[in-house]
Amino acid sequence: MNKIEYSKMRFLIVESISQSRDALKLFANTLGTLSVDTSNRASDVLTLCEKIQFDVILLGYDLGEDKKNGQHILEELRSKKFISRHCAIVMITAEVSQAMVLAALEHKPDEYLAKPYTLNDLSIRLARCFAKKTAMLDIYNAMDNNDSQQVISLCQDIISINSIYKNECLGIQSRQYFELKQFGKARDIYQTYACSPNCQWAAIGLGKIALLDHDYDLAVDCFNTVIENNPLYLSAYDWLANTYQLNKEPLLAAAILENALVVSPLSVPRLEKYADLCLTNENFDKATQAFAKTEALAFHSVHRKPDNTLHFVEALLESMTDLEPQKSRRLSNKAFKLLTDMVRDFNTIEIKIHSKLLAARLYDKIKDPRLAKEALKEAELLLINCKNQISPVGTIAIAKSLIAMGKKSYADNLLTELAHVNHDNSPILTQINTIADKPYGDQEKIAAQSALELGVSLYKKHKYGLAIDKLNTALVHFPNHTGIKLNLLQVLLVSFEKDNERVGDLAQAEMLIKALTLTDSTSEFYIRFKKLSDKYSDITKIS
Repeated sequence: MNKIEYSKMRFLIVESISQSRDALKLFANTLGTLSVDTSNRASDVLTLCEKIQFDVILLGYDLGEDKKNGQHILEELRSKKFISRHCAIVMITAEVSQAMVLAALEHKPDEYLAKPYTLNDLSIRLARCFAKKTAMLDIYNAMDNNDSQQVISLCQDIISINSIYKNECLGIQSRQYFELKQFGKARDIYQTYACSPNCQWAAIGLGKIALLDHDYDLAVDCFNTVIENNPLYLSAYDWLANTYQLNKEPLLAAAILENALVVSPLSVPRLEKYADLCLTNENFDKATQAFAKTEALAFHSVHRKPDNTLHFVEALLESMTDLEPQKSRRLSNKAFKLLTDMVRDFNTIEIKIHSKLLAARLYDKIKDPRLAKEALKEAELLLINCKNQISPVGTIAIAKSLIAMGKKSYADNLLTELAHVNHDNSPILTQINTIADKPYGDQEKIAAQSALELGVSLYKKHKYGLAIDKLNTALVHFPNHTGIKLNLLQVLLVSFEKDNERVGDLAQAEMLIKALTLTDSTSEFYIRFKKLSDKYSDITKIS
């Protein structure tokens, strides 16, 4: 192995404990480096890396409570492109839980070193880093220059000599073919190595090609195979969830991401996507919990943004009807604090208006009409004076809240103006049209709830046909509402039991059971679903 010329390298040491910083600085000096920067503050690290190209970063994970940690820093450095492929990053930590290790590894440090360690351990890790970076230097340079053909050629050189970096080069080469849309050549590599050790990327590649061919069953098989053989290979869960979404199966997509979050619960992008899917599926309780966790995990990360708070509050508003008063009040207080912090940290007119409207809706939910009216009035005044400062997406979100507060006419005017200005913007027009198709107004939701309650009442009076009609009305408003589906399923089964000629009831019951098959076994609804499902099985055996 060639001797590493540390004397020409610049080191950055990030560590919260001063004695550890000093020991690592002395270690760097003994390697021969003449340039060592140290810090225990995340903001300083980001500033330094923006200005200076470091060759080595020894990055401590734990930098103190309620502060950015090493994972946050690494993720932000990569997202802002403050570090190059040539920089060797060693994550050093005393935390060895699976959740933390997987979260850190998803952001790809070159090496991961758990405390306690010796300086000899660190020296070996650095030598391993630079052995690889030296061997891959020309490939990395070609990748930085976006020279795909050169990358492919250089990878082939390393593959042909059966280097220890062969698998990585095969992965890079196949990705280049894929990006060049030379899918046949990419597929050849994927098929050759899909069953080889440490080549999960090849099975993932076959799944991606299946997606391009709209062969969703094959894609599902490819990604499931990776998960079964390598349950810690997290990107397989992401691709499988994407497949289910593309195939219009959001319930399955959410279930897969929920499994991934059990394995690795600290990924903000994955958690945020899961929360969005819960919202799509109208599982508002899970959406509220997921958005709350997203807000907490994202606070010190590059993922911190107003949407984290806004989505949490919007999900909470949807779920509050089913919450106990004490829990509703506790979560409302949390929401009010988060809205206040959001306005403080992201001080724009759009955020202020949106915050005021959401606060008005919260006050309305907790039966405080005076404060609801005050917050709504403040929002309307800001809207009158600053309407032109709001983005199209912000206008749509504000319109939804206005509709929920009974200001549909005002919201319609906003959306009509927005549609006129964006007459050639298909995504915006689609979102505008979608609002008209959903019961965003609290009054409409009350109507749906009324239909649900009336349906239950009619069922108790043994008026099954009328009960089914009312419950179907409620289901039209909330097509993914598990509680409504279960109530309707129960009435349909009893109705058929009382009158075997109502075969349509049994047919709808079968459809509902298929829709409810993915009910979480830990859900409050599961036991009831299981009983009704067993009852359906008994009925069909008899009939």
